[in-house]
Amino acid sequence: MIDKLYQDLNLVQFYDYDNPWSESYDVISNFVKIDDSVLDIGCGTGTVASELIHRCKEIYALDISVEMLTRAKEKTSNVNWIHASASSFSFDKKFDFIFLSGHSFQTLLTENDRLKLLKNIENHLKDDGTFVFDSRNPLVQEWTTWGEKESIRYFKHPNYGIIKAWNDWEAKDEIITYQTFYEVLHTDKRWVASSQISFPMKEEIYSLLDQAELSVKHLYGDWQLNPYTDKSNEMIFVGSKRIISLK
Repeated sequence: MIDKLYQDLNLVQFYDYDNPWSESYDVISNFVKIDDSVLDIGCGTGTVASELIHRCKEIYALDISVEMLTRAKEKTSNVNWIHASASSFSFDKKFDFIFLSGHSFQTLLTENDRLKLLKNIENHLKDDGTFVFDSRNPLVQEWTTWGEKESIRYFKHPNYGIIKAWNDWEAKDEIITYQTFYEVLHTDKRWVASSQISFPMKEEIYSLLDQAELSVKHLYGDWQLNPYTDKSNEMIFVGSKRIISLK
């Protein structure tokens, strides 16, 4: 299923206004060093990659959406923008730092695709490299706050003026189908998209990381980097390749 939210230019035009720079991006930036080679998986419109290129040696940034990458390329030509799937990309190159931000991990709806992604991270990560990705904690059921009344927000668009945005949702097992609405205030002009994301449990993610031969050094529960608890909103995995010592 094509996700209109990320592949319809009528909807992509709102993405940066509805998803501005966040605290999570600041934390991710702090992992990057000046000599690093960086891989951004699921880069979207390139908000993070276009900023990090000023702080490291090089960045490869990939996304499955041509429309999102079109927006990203308008921000800078100094990033290696790549059209590719998170679960099937392949480069003849290894990276010091690999990350997924903005809960991109949750757009992978099957355990098989999640495992392919993690194996790809292992294949492309240097022996002393670091990976970071986030996934919402399903135990707190954040999606229950995604109803119309709870999710209403407003932002200013350069062409349409004030936009009213909101969401709605329905759940089936670990898959949440949610709608995103954008409406020009005080008019009947409206856009809507239906999207799906997964909410895998922490134990499943740890099992997949183990199968991919990746090790978790830290599991944080928020972007202040407090330790994870069952009541944490986030599961932020920070780790490396699993190095097997030869005796």
